[in-house]
This record gives sequence, C-alpha cells and structure tokens, in this order.
Amino acid sequence: MTQLQLDKPTIQSYGVALSGKLTDEYFSSREIIKGDEIVRFTDIEQLNFFILMNLFDRWKEEIVRLKSPYFNYEDQEVALALKTFVNKVSRHIAVRKEFFKPLVQKAIVDTLTYLLNPIEFIEQEFGRAGTISVTDLQEKQKFFKLHKDSFQQWLDAVSGKYTGAFQSKEAIEEYKRTAPRHHAVLYSDPVVDKFNQLLKLTIQIPSPQQATVDKLVKTMPSEPSLKKEESAVTTSAKPGKDSDNTVNGKFSKQQLTINDSLKSTSKEGTSIAERLSKSKIEDIKSSIPLNMKFLFINVLFDGKAHEYNDALAQIEQCPDVASAQVLLIEKYGKKNQWDTHKEEMKEFFQIIGRKFY
Repeated sequence: MTQLQLDKPTIQSYGVALSGKLTDEYFSSREIIKGDEIVRFTDIEQLNFFILMNLFDRWKEEIVRLKSPYFNYEDQEVALALKTFVNKVSRHIAVRKEFFKPLVQKAIVDTLTYLLNPIEFIEQEFGRAGTISVTDLQEKQKFFKLHKDSFQQWLDAVSGKYTGAFQSKEAIEEYKRTAPRHHAVLYSDPVVDKFNQLLKLTIQIPSPQQATVDKLVKTMPSEPSLKKEESAVTTSAKPGKDSDNTVNGKFSKQQLTINDSLKSTSKEGTSIAERLSKSKIEDIKSSIPLNMKFLFINVLFDGKAHEYNDALAQIEQCPDVASAQVLLIEKYGKKNQWDTHKEEMKEFFQIIGRKFY
C-alpha cells in the first residue's frame, strides 16, 4: 500500500483550498455557525474538534486582554463572576464566515500534521509556552480524537511525575516516549479517505497547464505555451491509431499528488526561495532580493508595485501563516488569477512561510 507523504507547503496549500471550499458551501445559505454545528461541521471528528480548540485558544487570549490593570481579578467574588461569564458565553458560540475560515484552515493543517506526525504537532502545539501543567493537558485532552491512547499515556506519565507547572520541553520529551513508533499513514487510512471525499489529496491532472488545486485560484494558461507542450509530447511519442497519443491522452490517466504538483522544478535544484528557507525571515520585504521583487510584482501583482508593498505590509500583521495565505489568496490571488503551477507563486509562498516558522 502507498504511504501518504505531504510536506508543509503542500499541507498549507491544501488547507487554503479546502477551507475555502467548505466555508463557501456552508455559508452560502447561512450568516453564522454555532457551537453544536461546528461539532458536526465535517465527517472528520478531529478536524471539527481542532476548530473548537483553536476557537477556545483565541477566546482565552481575548479574556486575558479583557482584564483591566485597575481591578483585582483574583478576588474570589470577581473570579467567580468572570468564570460564570466565560461559561455562559462559551455556550453561545456564533461565528461569521470571515472569522471562521482561518479557524478551519488552521484546523485542517493541524489535523493533517497530527495525523502524519503526532510528535511534530505536539511540539508545535505545546512547545510555544515555556511552562505547562497537568491541568492544561487535561483541558486539551477533550479536543484530541486521534492517537487517543498515546495522549492518555502521556497524561498519565506527567500526572505521576509532576505537580504544578513544569517545563513544556520536559512534557514533550515525555510524549516522545509514549508516541506511536514507526508511524506511517497510508492512502487507505479512514481519515485520509474522508479528506479525499471533501477535496482529493490525489488529483487528476489533464494537462500541466490546466492543473489546479480545486478552485484555489483561476488558471489562465497562455495558448503559445500550451501548443509548445503539445508539440513536445506528440513529437516524442510513437504514432498510433487512437487519440491517446495526444497530450491530454498522456496525462488524463496520470495520478499526481498535490505534493508532486507543487514541487519546485528548478533545473539547478535550488531556488532562491529554497536558499532563503534555510533561515527564519524576520522582515519579509527586506529579505526578498531585488530581482525576485520585480519578478513577483510583474507576475503575481500585474505590475502594481503598490499592491505588492501593501500585501507584504499586511502579511507582517498576520498572526500565523494560515491567515497570511488566506489574505493573499482572497485579496490578491483571485483578482490577479494566480496559477498554482507558476514557479513564482510557489517561491513567493515559500518565502512567506519562513516568516512564521
């Protein structure tokens, strides 16, 4: 059986495509989505609960910002009132599309990452905080529906070893001892099958110029390049009686994963974006070489330098790569009809990704 392998850029691109598809369909006849509807949002239980987990994580951040420095929130009466308020509000979830879509996209990425590499996801999810407690893990446990045995073993291990707060890196090391060994996910995995029913992780590609990841962006192939491809393929093929010797015949039955379709095909094997990816980018604008800047402006922003500069400025304000990708696709990609198979788009997104890793 074939093992499913997806790299980070592929998972991120799939998250953009699928979150757009799901939210467009759901909100075509609704204004908001409620808590009980999120639990049933898709047939993938883990995805639904990661949406809720992301929502509550953001909600807790907002609660912290609500606390004024002028009042004593540790007072027993105030603490009880605040807890009552939080519990009451949490039972009345109502999210509009523009706020729900980034939650869905992050949950898709989180689910695939956790499915394929549970250790990587645990490091990502719990490693951000310097310290963690058994209570923190207990609160999170209800959101984890995959690898439940490993999570329970992890919780049991830290519960017997620590009291109060402890270093998150110690907790992660403890998880590594309980995590699945020789972990591999096949295309036949039930969760993968459910994702494929929503948007195929393996897609049919009728022509190199026509392949897109669902409706992520509109593809506008140029006629000369298409003819050139057809000429190259038909010239090298042996003459036959049927039409399968045409370029469409050659590619109509070929299965390519999204991972394959998004791989860089640089002849030198190392693109500028790949060289940049060796280190984290703090300031995107100053990290892009001048020649690449002009290339991105001309190819992705229709020659409009002000749009390019505006896009980079807005990306700097995004909290994570998922939000940045949604912003780029929704505000600039659709308008400028970005082609997912253009090398410039792949390199641009790879560079953007380094801002958040």
